[in-house]
Amino acid sequence: MKLSFVLMNLAATASAFQVVPNVQMTHRPKTSLDMSSHHLYDDINQLGENRNEDILAALGTLEGPSMTYGHYAALEGKKPTDIKGYDNFDFFRDLIEQTNCAKFIRGKGPYTVLAPTNSAIECYDGVFDEETIKTHIIERDIYTDEFVDGEIETLSGHKLVVKNQFRKVYCDQALIGQLDNHSGGTPYPTNVICNNGVIHTINTVLKPGWERTVADSQGVQGLSLQSHMNQKVLKERGALPTDAKEKHD
Repeated sequence: MKLSFVLMNLAATASAFQVVPNVQMTHRPKTSLDMSSHHLYDDINQLGENRNEDILAALGTLEGPSMTYGHYAALEGKKPTDIKGYDNFDFFRDLIEQTNCAKFIRGKGPYTVLAPTNSAIECYDGVFDEETIKTHIIERDIYTDEFVDGEIETLSGHKLVVKNQFRKVYCDQALIGQLDNHSGGTPYPTNVICNNGVIHTINTVLKPGWERTVADSQGVQGLSLQSHMNQKVLKERGALPTDAKEKHD
């Protein structure tokens, strides 16, 4: 079923920002805001907003998770949880506009877009081509309470593996709607309702054809405390590959 805030017909709210015109992807200056970063939500299904604009326009103005001063706060005369800027999604918007993907994403839809943050794109070590962009787009609207374990096919043809673990939702290696921004920052937006679909934001770039490997599970494997029983349970739950070893070589 759809989220309750959709069924209750949220009042559309106009964006307080101006849509940035078609430009090349550029690095934008970070702002320094004197405000707290503490948030009130512990469930991504509680998040959502109605943008009353199409997906491409929303990606250019949507406010991403906050970035805090953290360990460097004292040098700036700030608190560790004070916000210094936001990790937005205009880089992803710019990449879409530079490909043929812009034509159909302006269409009627509905689409679900899994939008990586600017910093996720900066850290990506692959080629961000049209196939990669299409791996972030699903040709129907899916809200966070509709991501059930299984596979979802994207426009690139790649099928994302959906897993619900530890009250979190993953598509392949990406976490949807990260609530705890590690240093106390505000959540990653989810259930952002647009005129032609919905946006959920993610903390990494989705790679076409990505598959979990033993190397991807080393962190989980390390938490098993070298217990054969714990390893067996983790394998049964799908958190470890079946050929994972009890000890590192």
